[in-house]
Amino acid sequence: MLLGIGLHAALSFMDIPWVVHDRVRAPEFGYVVSAIHGFRMPLFFLLSGFFTAMLWRKRGLGGLLRHRAKRIALPLGLGCATIVPAMWVIVIWAGSGNSTYGTGEVDTGRDIWTAAVYGDLDAVRRHVESGAALDAAEPIYGQSPLAWAVIGDQLDVIEYLLEAGADPSARYRDRNTALHTAAFFGRAEAADRLLDAGAEFNARNDSLETPLDSMRHGQGTTEYIAGLLQLPPVDFDAVVAGRGGIRTMLEDRGAISGLANPWASSGAEAGDGQGSEAGPLRVILEAVLRALMLFPFFHHLWFLWHLCWLVVGFALVVVVFRWLPRVPIPSILIATPLCLFWVVPMTMLTQSIMHEGGTMPGFGPDTSAGLVPRPHVLAHYAIFFGFGALMFGSPGAAERLGRRWWIQLPLALLLLPVALALALHSPWGRELAGDEDARRMLANLGQVLYVWLMIFGLMGLFETVLNRERPWVRYGSDSSYWLYLVHLPLIIVGQALLRDVDLPAIVKLAVLIAVATSILLASYQFLVRYTWIGRLLNGSRARSRVTP
Repeated sequence: MLLGIGLHAALSFMDIPWVVHDRVRAPEFGYVVSAIHGFRMPLFFLLSGFFTAMLWRKRGLGGLLRHRAKRIALPLGLGCATIVPAMWVIVIWAGSGNSTYGTGEVDTGRDIWTAAVYGDLDAVRRHVESGAALDAAEPIYGQSPLAWAVIGDQLDVIEYLLEAGADPSARYRDRNTALHTAAFFGRAEAADRLLDAGAEFNARNDSLETPLDSMRHGQGTTEYIAGLLQLPPVDFDAVVAGRGGIRTMLEDRGAISGLANPWASSGAEAGDGQGSEAGPLRVILEAVLRALMLFPFFHHLWFLWHLCWLVVGFALVVVVFRWLPRVPIPSILIATPLCLFWVVPMTMLTQSIMHEGGTMPGFGPDTSAGLVPRPHVLAHYAIFFGFGALMFGSPGAAERLGRRWWIQLPLALLLLPVALALALHSPWGRELAGDEDARRMLANLGQVLYVWLMIFGLMGLFETVLNRERPWVRYGSDSSYWLYLVHLPLIIVGQALLRDVDLPAIVKLAVLIAVATSILLASYQFLVRYTWIGRLLNGSRARSRVTP
């Protein structure tokens, strides 16, 4: 939990989608962030499975469910009513000051997408002449070069890309098109050029939105998306005016709303009177399900929601196995490194689906903060949760699995740069693998070996150095739940305040973590530890002279 504070604090200095983009960049932080992300939540769910099994043995199934409802479900509900709304307000406020657009701080020659959004036509030509794919999806945000040119309202680049053969109807992430993007930001002239080039004006994205529907989003959503993309502050009046012109263009062509008329044909089929091959009802249900999976309903509290699902799954397994013959699992398959021969292949199955099946750069598990957990993410964490539960039934498993921690941890850290290079599609990783299929397989294997070696190694390390009661460790353990629940709004505010400060990234990161953690610890000590909130999260705590 405490590692999450440092992880989130570092994100503003990296070239990834995040609420705040610091003016000072430190891409080297990505190594540490990836290292933490690669094992942190799998380890959390393994420990959760262990203690879930322990509670079941101590209190029975009813006692387990009551305990988890109090410690997990109730804090989640309260967090959704307080912390999550605060997050939305802070995200919109903090994201509005992100723009590095037009500052001259970006190397427009590094790739075709950057050249397109900044309007460097000469650089775009050089990339195209060097063989850059005209419709390739940019690896971080998933936009095509044409879509990035629309985002930047770079009309010369739009015209050049269309003349060079860019598909005006090409789909990118979430099946949006450049015309969806133009409609969302009110880029009327860009929309006019796309329509003249034959862009499909009834193409539906994964949420069933046509370009006509993309104009329904309000100022808050528009400013939030613009902030993520590091655009200048949005003049929403200009956006509304541009959308008005686009609406006229679309309606003159007979455009439809995919949301108001979900039964009509879409995309390339528009106008032929035929429904989609999958059937309109199925298309609607899939769109609703996808929206429930992808909308970040729980923000950083998603792990509690997943834990609720896993506890319910554990209870169902307990009930079912009461009616089946008991088959003991040999301890050698759980409490010795031989377990790697079955946990590694099993984990590779779920890891192979992450990041669009390995086609998009990414290390470790996907995120899933929606009301409906993404099945492959929930299944991935269920493996670790289940293994933790099995460990409880095999006394001494943690000590035996981590006995060689002094080998496991260095081996994991040596494996990390290779796994990162393969998973992030770096030139070195592609050269190392030889071909794309080999790269995906090796990236998958590397990530899975890394997480299990880190988990076993850390269990062994902590069995060695923290094998007796220490007040400061107990205090840190007790406070970590509260600190993680409430840290993110504070971290984002701090990132926004430090965004334009002229200091090295490592100094700003250290100040942010130190100040935020101090405030959080003070709030825990004086507002939480001996109050009803503390009793809800950790049970009663007697006052003592021990301080952090």
